[in-house]
Amino acid sequence: MEKYYFTFDPRQKGLRKIFGDLEADIMEILWSNGRLTVREVFEKLKHKRRIAYTTVMTVMTRLAQKEILRKIKDGNAFIYEPVLTREKFSQTTSQAVLDGLLADFSSPLLSQLVDSLEKEDPKKILELSKLITAKLKKQK
Repeated sequence: MEKYYFTFDPRQKGLRKIFGDLEADIMEILWSNGRLTVREVFEKLKHKRRIAYTTVMTVMTRLAQKEILRKIKDGNAFIYEPVLTREKFSQTTSQAVLDGLLADFSSPLLSQLVDSLEKEDPKKILELSKLITAKLKKQK
């Protein structure tokens, strides 16, 4: 997933920071269940929201075009699966967001990171310090 076809919205929660509501629901279903057809995803979604089968198919096709889902031909149907595990997707996405912020806002980002860590849990500043020290030792 090198292309990063997403927009980051920090005001949203969880996957909705990256995906729209339906995309997030579809990804949750696929990460929880593995490979599924559009019909199987639709069956799981229709209990949660009023939605058309064709809408689910369109969104899943677009997620495959964005290389977030893999589309596999299986007889007359297609099976979809996430390209990355949820953990790897989270890691890759957070790295892309961080790289983008560092490229444009390096100094304020570092300062705000330390301030945020101090507010959330002062022990995290010590944890960050240990990570930095370990990285510096590796560079020598």
